[in-house]
Amino acid sequence: MAMNNLIRPILIGCMPVAIASFLVTGCQESSAPAPKATIDVTTTYVPSQVNQETTPPITVVTPTATPAVDESMKHEAQVAGITKVDQGDVPSQIITSPKPTAKPKIKAEDAYQQEKPTLMGLKLGTPKSSVLERFGKVKKQFVMEEDNIEVYDFNDFSVGFNSKGTLEFVDVHSIDIDPGLHGLRLGQSQQDAIAILGKPDTNSTYVLSYKAQGTLLKIDIDPHDNTIQSIKLFANS
Repeated sequence: MAMNNLIRPILIGCMPVAIASFLVTGCQESSAPAPKATIDVTTTYVPSQVNQETTPPITVVTPTATPAVDESMKHEAQVAGITKVDQGDVPSQIITSPKPTAKPKIKAEDAYQQEKPTLMGLKLGTPKSSVLERFGKVKKQFVMEEDNIEVYDFNDFSVGFNSKGTLEFVDVHSIDIDPGLHGLRLGQSQQDAIAILGKPDTNSTYVLSYKAQGTLLKIDIDPHDNTIQSIKLFANS
């Protein structure tokens, strides 16, 4: 009994210490920081995009007057194969087509005369080299095999050379050229030919012919409208 009385004060004295120790431990646990949430490194994190581009300032440009371009120049450029015409470069880009070859002009002294019959200012027997030098490049060339005549076509008229290389005939077949008959041309009337060249040796509905110095000047007539269709000069055999 006495022993119990001795232990009781000891227990009573220890209890405050135990209670205090318990309270301290509890406070430490309650004051401990909460565990931080862990980040799963396998989770893809997509940050929100921040538009770093700034809106460029709006520049107002006052249009300047564009130099006018001649419509004919544009047309010439298109015709030249230029699909795109830069107005600033039009003058340098235009490719002009070559000018048409000038028609040969016959001198008055080379015109047709009874004493010196000519056509296109050419006299039969003239060397081929002289004829080609005078009229330049031909448009077409072929050979009349039956007569062995080499023909050179200059578009408005043609000439033929024999095996000796001398002029055999002259044939005018275009209204656009002066054949050297004192103003007479294709398309004029039969009466015009007679008025200019005089009375013919042959006069029919289809043909007028003039003989001179071993040559024959033949004028073909269209009987429907009485106009000249072609004029030829060749040897009168």
